[in-house]
Amino acid sequence: MTRRLPLYAIAVLASVAAAWPAMAHSAQVPLKITAKVHMLAGGGSTLTQAGTFTGAPMGHGKVRVRTSVGGGRSSVITFVFSNSRGTLRGRSDCAVTFKGSQVRYRGTAKITGGTGAYRGMRSSRLSVSGHGDLADENFLVSLTGRVGS
Repeated sequence: MTRRLPLYAIAVLASVAAAWPAMAHSAQVPLKITAKVHMLAGGGSTLTQAGTFTGAPMGHGKVRVRTSVGGGRSSVITFVFSNSRGTLRGRSDCAVTFKGSQVRYRGTAKITGGTGAYRGMRSSRLSVSGHGDLADENFLVSLTGRVGS
């Protein structure tokens, strides 16, 4: 006796088979975000900055950065990227160097969680770098790597 699958079962199997490579590939996506931040009022050993960002996979939005100088390799940075689709938050450990009023930092970062469209995203192998001038209090930051859910 030959059994035939109902038409709806064939449609479900076909859609799963068609989506399978995309689902497997979407587990890891490139992360390449560039942010422009400026200092907010305050001071001491903890600095707060805010600004905007652009890049994959979020598009564009706002960023808030909190830097604790003197922790980790030289500074421990926490950050939150947000847009209308959700938030992505993380932590970085950076070495900081000074040359005159120029500040440069380089280190590693990890994504610790997200909300909305970015819920469940994680990564522990990101690179972070940045530079700025203490005189004008504006900094450029780059965060690159791969994130997955």
